Amino acid sequence: LVVTGGVGRVQEWGKPIQTIRPGDVVWCPPGVKHWHGAAPDSEFAHIAISLHTDKGGAVWTGPVTDEEYNLSSK
Repeated sequence: LVVTGGVGRVQEWGKPIQTIRPGDVVWCPPGVKHWHGAAPDSEFAHIAISLHTDKGGAVWTGPVTDEEYNLSSK
């Protein structure tokens, strides 16, 4: 992910939530469950780049729960 605007959040399952801002680059390893989205009260824009799509693309799971999303605000 290349963050192009706003403020976002990203989390690999089981790891701390990180705040991401324009200019940040986030590597999401293949097979590692994660989520990303806008921070509270912010818009969030990014460019997603997928490599090796011939070996399978991204697997989209269900939405992040409010509880999971709000862990970083505690």
